[in-house]
Amino acid sequence: MLIAAAALALYAVVLAWNMGACAGGSDASGYFNHARLLGEARLHVPARTLAVLIPTPEESYLYVPLGMKPAPDGDGLVPTYASGLPLLILAAQAFAGWTHAADWTLGIHAVLGVLLTYAAGRKFGLSVRWSALAAAVLATSPLYLFMSLQAMSDVPALVWSTAAVLAAWNARERPCWAGAAGFAVGIAVLIRPNNVLLAAPLALALGLSPRRWLWLAAGALPAAAFFCAHSHAAYGSFLATGYGDTRSSFDTALAGLTLRHYALWLPRLLTPIAVLALGLPWIAFTERRAAAVLGAWAFVYLAFFAIYFNTHETWWYLRFLLPAAPALVVGGLKVARGIAVRWTRCAPRLAWAAALALTLVSAVHWTRKLDALSIGRGELKYARTADWVQAHLPANAVLAVMEVSGAMFYYTPVTFVRWDQIEAGDFGRIASAARSAGRPIYAVLFPFETGVALNERMPGRWAKVGSVDDVTVWLWNGP
Repeated sequence: MLIAAAALALYAVVLAWNMGACAGGSDASGYFNHARLLGEARLHVPARTLAVLIPTPEESYLYVPLGMKPAPDGDGLVPTYASGLPLLILAAQAFAGWTHAADWTLGIHAVLGVLLTYAAGRKFGLSVRWSALAAAVLATSPLYLFMSLQAMSDVPALVWSTAAVLAAWNARERPCWAGAAGFAVGIAVLIRPNNVLLAAPLALALGLSPRRWLWLAAGALPAAAFFCAHSHAAYGSFLATGYGDTRSSFDTALAGLTLRHYALWLPRLLTPIAVLALGLPWIAFTERRAAAVLGAWAFVYLAFFAIYFNTHETWWYLRFLLPAAPALVVGGLKVARGIAVRWTRCAPRLAWAAALALTLVSAVHWTRKLDALSIGRGELKYARTADWVQAHLPANAVLAVMEVSGAMFYYTPVTFVRWDQIEAGDFGRIASAARSAGRPIYAVLFPFETGVALNERMPGRWAKVGSVDDVTVWLWNGP
């Protein structure tokens, strides 16, 4: 226990050293802006506009930062992303302040995710050693580290999803645990609405008892009430989300690509142990309920995101599967232990040591190769760029931005236009409006934006006036 406590403390220090949960790109800035609006008890905020420039219908997002959208009723802007993580950040700012609220939120959840994975191992029949190994597989995963160091909802989603399943599992012994399961799944759905997928493992864990289901409903009621009130206030409908109609984002034709992506990356990100979860039907002969709950928990996420349009594009899009990661790891270890004992006649301790060695070697190799620990420090340049803009540019400047738009909206009072919403040939109208108002135009761009923004969408004489890391700042000097 002392070794485990020391390891967990060291892990927390590593997380803190590399943490960079700030208002960064679309998701991160969206959560921060959402949290601030919730703290102000409102969900609508006016756009910052040039009075002399009215956007055309094709430019409806001209003044809209990433992570926000025009309100359906025309009353300013509303958040795009779900409310769960912003609520957690808002709660943390009470003791950590806005500067470090998200750092604390992500750090605490990252540690809790490791502890809950250990608890899942114990609940589903693993010994202390094998449960500790399950926790180590998750803690050292490049994907888990990558998503723990920035303001994203995937690790909190894992924590509350795992808590919901474990509480539902306990409800067979004490029905009141179903109330805790309902509360946890309610938070999980607020964090990410597709966590309604937990209905499958929860149903298997709870069984058919009406009493347990009533407890579940009672526990979920506060989150459900908040969801409906929030959705109606922001989007005009009790069941709407900021994502809108997402049906076009799913296509069964993508399943083959995504399954190959799973086969390539899951063994790298969660070690080959996770793949062994495919053998859960084998242990169902002796541990039917555990195999059913773990299998359903993993399957619903794997199947749902197999047809999502982003999942197969890059390794870190497997973050969508993180709420099911404990099921994959614990299930895989249960199968691995069974294979070691029954088929290879290997001593359990020898098999455990081999699995631990595999975990550590794989983690070190892939964390370095994917540079997973650097993402937090990389995110901080959004805040530094906002500080630079406020320190060096005139207060009446108009910025042409895209990637940093959410950060600029959160950290600064500046007016900006989205260059990606400007059609080629239309920039002259915007430049004339700014010039007639006596306001200079600057562009703040990441490297991947520079060519398209300055040469295609906003042609003219641009002079570089500053930079923050690889983010460059340009002054427009006329056509």
